[in-house]
Amino acid sequence: MTEKQDIYFHLKKHWGYNSYRPLQEDIILSVLNKKDTLALLPTGGGKSICFQIPGLLIGGTCLVVSPLIALMNDQVQNLKNKGISAVAITSVMNAKEIDIALNNAAFGHVQFLYVSPERIANETFRQRLSYLPIGLIAVDEAHCISQWGYDFRPSYLKIAELRDYFPTVNIIAVTASATKEVVEDIQQKLNFKNPGVFRQSFERENIRYIVQQEENKYDRLLKIIKNVGGSGIIYVRNRKKTQEISKWLTQQTISSSFYHAGINANERASIQQNWIDNKSQIIVATNAFGMGIDKPNVRFVVHMDLPESLEAYFQEAGRGGRDGKPAFAVLLCNLQDIESLKQQFEEKTPSVEEIKQSYQAVFNYYQIPVESGEGLSVSFNMDEVTRNYNLKPITLFNSIKCLEKEGYLSFLDSGYEPPKVMMLMAKEGLYNFQLKFPSYEPLIKTLLRSYGGLWEQYVYIKEKDLAYRTKYSESLLQQQLETLNKQGVLSFIPQTTLPKLIFLQNRLNLKHHSISLINYPILKQKALNRINSVVKYVTETHICRSRLLLSYFNETDYKDCGYCDVCIEKYKTQLSTDQGLQEQIRMEASTQNLKLDDLIKHFPSVNTKRITTLINKMIDDGVLSIDKNKFISVNLI
Repeated sequence: MTEKQDIYFHLKKHWGYNSYRPLQEDIILSVLNKKDTLALLPTGGGKSICFQIPGLLIGGTCLVVSPLIALMNDQVQNLKNKGISAVAITSVMNAKEIDIALNNAAFGHVQFLYVSPERIANETFRQRLSYLPIGLIAVDEAHCISQWGYDFRPSYLKIAELRDYFPTVNIIAVTASATKEVVEDIQQKLNFKNPGVFRQSFERENIRYIVQQEENKYDRLLKIIKNVGGSGIIYVRNRKKTQEISKWLTQQTISSSFYHAGINANERASIQQNWIDNKSQIIVATNAFGMGIDKPNVRFVVHMDLPESLEAYFQEAGRGGRDGKPAFAVLLCNLQDIESLKQQFEEKTPSVEEIKQSYQAVFNYYQIPVESGEGLSVSFNMDEVTRNYNLKPITLFNSIKCLEKEGYLSFLDSGYEPPKVMMLMAKEGLYNFQLKFPSYEPLIKTLLRSYGGLWEQYVYIKEKDLAYRTKYSESLLQQQLETLNKQGVLSFIPQTTLPKLIFLQNRLNLKHHSISLINYPILKQKALNRINSVVKYVTETHICRSRLLLSYFNETDYKDCGYCDVCIEKYKTQLSTDQGLQEQIRMEASTQNLKLDDLIKHFPSVNTKRITTLINKMIDDGVLSIDKNKFISVNLI
């Protein structure tokens, strides 16, 4: 088969599609031609397939660097469902799990290996990777490598060092949102050679961007849901609000559920799937929701709070209308929201002294001595740290985010992992154990019947299913798993319930060293610029919303969308004067081949007699022509 036939063969075999979306084929061929490739595709543009199909064709193991545990796990599970071997190494895994995953990859049993950027930052881990048959390196959410981007992560800067271990392996970087500065920065930071950059326009013609100044947001939300109908997402800033709005919608007889990072993994997966399957109409969520979701029939995305950046807003709004049909992206705001956004910015930029206090508090809480701690991963209980050291939660959280930007540690808000099990005892020993302790036989047999590969690697389990099959209570099941773990029969890792904190450097002695905040002033100014862009977007009343968003991403060669609130208001104003209405008539007639009656129908809000009189006048003046079949055309003047 030719190269083109190969990429279509795998597309059909594993994904069931006959054709690619715009630019996907060009991007894949660029990668296969050994070019370092940057793919900028909007949300829903199909970024992952651009490295997954080349990864299959190149062979060996495709190393994928991704920042989100939930996204990694989703992609790994999707690949497994397609019969493709994939493993994720995340910062919530223990040493034994990592050893097993790397050994399987070394033996050629892993086609896709997903790793967190924190792992790449570790030199020892990079050396272990060097023994693997890496055929391609993929960098997901590539904007995280740029300090000009809206989600800069210093650990991404270490990715380029992989080139020292794999000098002949090319890189593909993908992202959904990047300004011109960020595009250049990604290529520079990844040391692109012979680059190919593919950028699909961020224009989404089917999305109607609306900003509504609204004091009573709940009433307006209800009108949107009832008028638009269909499936929808409502974004809010905090977890408590997701529950409040979902409860209120239920009281209005609208089926809804809420979603945030504080809900355990199994429940989140169930909530998400129910919404995807249209069992609930609305999902009310924080920005923790949406990565990797490809639900085609979302008719509206409503933001009840102002986003922190237009990049984030564009991604979240872009989850609507993926089937190409019209969808509404509505942002509800008022003057108080703008003040609140500015206040949140101040809270998110703690003082140097507050950052220092938080640094000391975290290391003290975990009893980590000076010049120790690098590589340590801990479950982070923010409530206990704030209570023990008399810190405000918002100060501690944002101080940690600042320390993360400087490369001291990494905070993983989505630190939830389902429970998992691996058999340690050999089959003969396991048989003897069951004879000696028959009360454990039902659980052991059910595990072996329900899950494959238990001796080769850790396998995620569903405790509720196991309890049902063994006819145990969930508490007895948990107790037996923990006992078997202690006895060395198996290794059982319970579901994690807290975010993770990973220390990337040893603890400093602050008596002799100061915390370096090199990036802090730059990042603070960039964050302020992004907030100002959001404020400009919601307060602008003369420039088309779509054009505003596109210009932010350095796309300027576009006309007004004609559908946003600004365009509609402008259109109403134009229709109020004869001159403006004649211009609209001329535009409609020039873009479509319309009969007289059809042209009149394009102006339902205008009196029929008035529109007919103006069209006749334009024909008399030679602006328009009408043929014997009553088709209207515009005369060239």
